[in-house]
Amino acid sequence: MKEKVKMTIQMIIVIILIILIGWLVCNRVIAQTSKVVNPVATFEVQDYGTVKMELYPEYAPNTVANFIALINSGFYNNKVIFGKDDVCLYMARDTAEDAKGPTISLIDDSVEAGSENDYEYEINGEFVANQFPQNTLRHEKGVISLNRSDYSSYGLTEESYNSGSYRFSVMMTENANLNGVYCAFGKITEGMEILEKIYREAEIKPEETEEGKSDESGEIQEFASQPVITNAHVETYGVNYAKPEVHKAFDIQGYINELYSQYLTY
Repeated sequence: MKEKVKMTIQMIIVIILIILIGWLVCNRVIAQTSKVVNPVATFEVQDYGTVKMELYPEYAPNTVANFIALINSGFYNNKVIFGKDDVCLYMARDTAEDAKGPTISLIDDSVEAGSENDYEYEINGEFVANQFPQNTLRHEKGVISLNRSDYSSYGLTEESYNSGSYRFSVMMTENANLNGVYCAFGKITEGMEILEKIYREAEIKPEETEEGKSDESGEIQEFASQPVITNAHVETYGVNYAKPEVHKAFDIQGYINELYSQYLTY
């Protein structure tokens, strides 16, 4: 009798262990298979090769949604890598002199291109200084960060923080000064050596001063021959990213003209 009880207890223990192990294995499989894979953007750079970057919607969801929407619209095709400074490589400028930023029709099919509703837009900056604490991504080497304007000399902090739209930079070294005041939203995962080659070897375009001498002391040094992004595409791994939230682009020239007109009336 005692042997039967002992065997029964042992069988119950074995069954419990099997159930427990099965539960742990099942949870592990579910966790691995249900993990959301971040989107990956691919830029083909003429004469150089392929650059890939992983995007981080967990840090900057609207910035990533806007980036994906612009890539899918073809907006980044034929943009150029146009210059550098001490820490950054500057990406995605248009070659036309009168080029403007993206318009609503690129990301919203319901808006007709060129119509009165098709205005140039910008997005809110997703970083700590702009009341967006979840973006703790640091500006380390390889991180991509959205460019924005600086209107601080006019006291326009809000307009400065919310002036980004499409141009971005790649960090070529760590820059802690940008943490919390610029929107980092991804990182280069393939082709960093290509960007390092461009950063290191591309010839700088000389700027003419009033005396006719070249001056390369500007904050951003433009490349004489700017590498072209011939094609850009993005893999979202089946995730549908929502249309980004945008606002009408701030007209700094109109603001300055208004200031002058007010001054001249006194």
